[in-house]
Amino acid sequence: MKTKILTALLFFLIFVGCQEDNEVLYFQETGTVIDYAGSGNCGFIVELDNGKNILPVTYPGDFTFAHGQEVWVEYSEISDVIMLCEKGAASKISRIEQLGCSPYVDLYFHNTDSLARDPVYIHEVYLDGDCLHVKLSYSGGCEDHTVDMARINPPCLTPPLPPPTFEIRHDSKGDMCEAFITREFRFDMSPLKDEGERTFVVYAVLINGEVYNETFDYNW
Repeated sequence: MKTKILTALLFFLIFVGCQEDNEVLYFQETGTVIDYAGSGNCGFIVELDNGKNILPVTYPGDFTFAHGQEVWVEYSEISDVIMLCEKGAASKISRIEQLGCSPYVDLYFHNTDSLARDPVYIHEVYLDGDCLHVKLSYSGGCEDHTVDMARINPPCLTPPLPPPTFEIRHDSKGDMCEAFITREFRFDMSPLKDEGERTFVVYAVLINGEVYNETFDYNW
């Protein structure tokens, strides 16, 4: 009888132990998407507001990551996956929602040259709600490039004023490497609503020496 009790107790402890080992812990946090493409075998990383970084190994297929997105995520960490990128913990994202996009930068006559104008290759630019989605490429791979959406404010504010004009400003940081890096960005254009603007222009210096120029209608 004692043997049966001990055997049953041992089985119970093993069973509970297996359950504990297989238990998956889910976390819910907010954070910002950072694109480390071309840097140390890394890609998109979510920098959580609690100071932790996670690497999306799996995530909902209908979600598109873009640099600068503010997101809410529900995730679990994956312990049995070895990642070449060392900037965060490998994770499975079960749910993710976009909360916001990166702000644009205002440039005026006195600081219009404060952001570099290194060339890019434009894949697509389109409005998604209040966010302007930009997919572009550039050569590099050895430095951390920056890409900003800069509003070029005219020096004279005498009517009639032209529509708001934005330039995609790329800073290669002098990167001489030749890998072709593709990144996606999302910029918040909602301040134009407060001004009553319905049309704006976006341009960029291209790799082939030409200038990308497109007009967008903001239907708010």
